[in-house]
Amino acid sequence: MKYILYFLTGGVVVSFVTYLAGHARGLWAAFIANMPTITVLTFLTIYLESGPKAVIPYAQGLVVMIIPWFAYILSVIFLTPKAGFVPSLIIGVALYFLLALAIFAIRRYFWHV
Repeated sequence: MKYILYFLTGGVVVSFVTYLAGHARGLWAAFIANMPTITVLTFLTIYLESGPKAVIPYAQGLVVMIIPWFAYILSVIFLTPKAGFVPSLIIGVALYFLLALAIFAIRRYFWHV
């Protein structure tokens, strides 16, 4: 039952962001999407499931994954006018995964985790 609640909560946020963006309120949509709402809910659910020791690695992972996320967003911003939306999205997602894999490999090599 709790996973259904998690799913519905995420769906409400995505729907609201889509509604705002679809009505030419891109800045508000971005504000809502980047609010700590989802991370707060995720922190709380991780804490309730596994305790505080599981929250810290998740938060550290969020910080590290900002690098691939920025690459993804910048790809969409700069490539959409040149290549179109769908190709820029595909390239951005691919770049995200490549950089994330590189981070995992570097982390494993240097920290043996």
